[in-house]
Amino acid sequence: MSAHSALLIGGGGPTGPLVVNALLAEGYEVAVLNTGRHPVDYAGPVERIIADPHYLDPLKDVMRGRHFDVAIAQYGRLRLVAEALSGHVEHLIAIGGMFYPGWIDPAATVRPTSETGEARDWTVHYLSEGAPMPEHVPLDPVGKFGHRVVETDTLLRWAHQHGAFDATILRYPRVYGPRQPGAAEWSIIRRILDGRTRIIVPEGGFLLQSVLYVENAARIVMAAVRNRAQAAGHAFNCADREPLTHRKWIEQIAKAMGREVGFASVPADMARPAWPYARFPLTTGHHVLDLAKMNDRLPHDQVPVVPAIQRTVDWYLEDPETRGRAVEPQLRDAFAYEAEDAILAAMDKLLLEIDALELPDPDMAHPYSHPKAENDRHDAPEGTGR
Repeated sequence: MSAHSALLIGGGGPTGPLVVNALLAEGYEVAVLNTGRHPVDYAGPVERIIADPHYLDPLKDVMRGRHFDVAIAQYGRLRLVAEALSGHVEHLIAIGGMFYPGWIDPAATVRPTSETGEARDWTVHYLSEGAPMPEHVPLDPVGKFGHRVVETDTLLRWAHQHGAFDATILRYPRVYGPRQPGAAEWSIIRRILDGRTRIIVPEGGFLLQSVLYVENAARIVMAAVRNRAQAAGHAFNCADREPLTHRKWIEQIAKAMGREVGFASVPADMARPAWPYARFPLTTGHHVLDLAKMNDRLPHDQVPVVPAIQRTVDWYLEDPETRGRAVEPQLRDAFAYEAEDAILAAMDKLLLEIDALELPDPDMAHPYSHPKAENDRHDAPEGTGR
């Protein structure tokens, strides 16, 4: 291999081709390792290595005698990928998730009941904290999957400290954009296409979430490639710089479709039809990532959220039947409109009953005095709130 060699593990998902093409544009010789089940065209020639990155032995076999300047692990069992790449790569950029305390729904870390027959706990828990989550907070080993995430994070840090390779960990929130598996955007797009004019939103739709557009994800990866000295040995929260409320997200999807929709606020624990697109339904609260470290060490330009959502919607609308239906098995949205209409009717009835209550008119004002003359009495302490 040349002095500029890169290995991408994955390459068939929504961000893979973007990263490969960016590497090619910067002069890298690129190899792509995956199972070969989802072939993708790239902007130039790449070496295609066929192996299943979920298993150690096939990875070790194909890595024998190879060496790369940088490897980007976007797919497979990351702990096994890291073990197989030890001694074969200078800089490993590992893509992971954000298992922060209280952020992950335990029910989302196991296979569906329809597959396992095992009941799951659907109790909703409300988060009190609203501050952006920094990287130094220890990850939470929720469920078997969460234990694997924490184990892998520890392994990567150990490998970096012991000189196996320079390790960079990129923690992704929900990713959106063209070709994203299980895309929540399709839940809204299909409802609008089906003529739904009111969308159920948990807690008024005002909960904030960090999300990540596919093009921005690729730009962050390339920033880590270019700034190895800044990135090595660090974990980074990665997201669009503007977090989104459910309300704005839905509004922008509708606007991208040239439509308008209304909202029906429902308590999160009663808004089950909205859970597939609300995300984190059992850990209800703000899920905002602290991006200070990313912005400081991984400088890059981003696609703003409004054009990012527009591009996403446009891609689905080019072929909604094929592209939309393809994500539904992963999305697991029942599109149960009769149930939604029953919830909307019940909420409308409740609001009418509350409106009919004889409640006293509010008499609120700010607490500051308005003296008309120099010696008038001041009821508020001097300087309070000023």
